[in-house]
Amino acid sequence: MRQVEHEEEVAMSPLAHVASSHTYSMRELNQNTAQVIREINESGEPALITRQGRLVALLTPLANARVEAAVLAAALESVSAMNTAGSVGKIHPSEEVGRDLGLID
Repeated sequence: MRQVEHEEEVAMSPLAHVASSHTYSMRELNQNTAQVIREINESGEPALITRQGRLVALLTPLANARVEAAVLAAALESVSAMNTAGSVGKIHPSEEVGRDLGLID
């Protein structure tokens, strides 16, 4: 009975488009992490993660998202900006570098 209610809640939620994709339990993710991640990346679609039948997470594939290129581009822009600011060769705190790279607020 709870499963039917759960499915109705998902169908009405903003995650409705994801409901038809793969769903994995926390146990599956824990015991078969590499396989689950591979399946998610190969499908190219997000997967729902459940704990005791309740949605707890949404894993989104990044295999083709060019994340590395975006991070490297941001890093190069930051280095370029530091070079023009005359900070080459200076020691910078990790928090400052993280903010400059847009990795932390």
